[in-house]
Amino acid sequence: MDVLSDILRSVHIQGSLYFRTAFNAPWGVSVPRYSNVSRYHLVTRGSCWATVEGHDEKIKLEKGDLIFVTNGASHDLFCGASDPPFLPVDAVVQESGFDGTGALVWGGDKDGETTALVCGHFEFDHERGKMLLSELPPYIHIPNTEIMHYKWLEEAMRFITHEAFEREPGSEAVINRLAEIIFIQSIRTYAKRSSDASRLFSALRDEQLGRVFEAIHEAPEENWTVESMAKAGGMSRTAISQRMNEVLSVTPMAYLTQWRMELAHEALLSTREGIPEIAESVGYQSLSAFTRAFKKHFGRGPGEVRRKGPAG
Repeated sequence: MDVLSDILRSVHIQGSLYFRTAFNAPWGVSVPRYSNVSRYHLVTRGSCWATVEGHDEKIKLEKGDLIFVTNGASHDLFCGASDPPFLPVDAVVQESGFDGTGALVWGGDKDGETTALVCGHFEFDHERGKMLLSELPPYIHIPNTEIMHYKWLEEAMRFITHEAFEREPGSEAVINRLAEIIFIQSIRTYAKRSSDASRLFSALRDEQLGRVFEAIHEAPEENWTVESMAKAGGMSRTAISQRMNEVLSVTPMAYLTQWRMELAHEALLSTREGIPEIAESVGYQSLSAFTRAFKKHFGRGPGEVRRKGPAG
């Protein structure tokens, strides 16, 4: 069982291309905060800097670099001056006269350094994939040197750049699908970084906890107890409880419940199974117990989710 792939499948994203840019230095663009959105910027020419809300670090973006601002945080992109003129992105679009076709051209000196970007975003259903999305860092920066280690990823970046600039029929759909794949690959790349990976990814790399997660994801409907989970990981009850608390700040039973709720939510939206059958498929023999757990986790009951669909 590939637990990370299992978790990634629970995330539903829809890509959308903003535009490609040609910014002439000095320039500065402020992108506002949006909920349930991840934005990405791929540098195809030149370089620039980025800062992300809540972080003092200035991130240097070179040609071929990719940055995902994962949680919709506001962020700034700029180049060419220590204190460049910043404008909100909507004002930049309006001031540049961009009509949605070609490149958005804007900035200061026409002879200044040109930075070309491919920019887009993903929208998330915040109820689906909560386990993963809550564990992502504010941003994921993948430098071109790291991208080059993954030949197919490097080719995908090149293909996105080509499609964005050629604008052939169907190019936006191609870009959006490729970007969704690249987003998932970026998460995988981040998960492999032992230095900065967050709690969930660190837990997945833990040999004993990894066996526990595999067992749970393989058979979420089983009548799991702390003792049986500990046995799956070759640990004692005390050890698994301590380790889960240290790494994930949850109890073993809380993790089990969280994953079961993710599976149930997905089944409600993507299948025609009855709610009692879905409850049983994730280990609940009592429909009332399932309904209480579901409502506690999502803030609304399974019947409402089925009737109204994804949360807005």
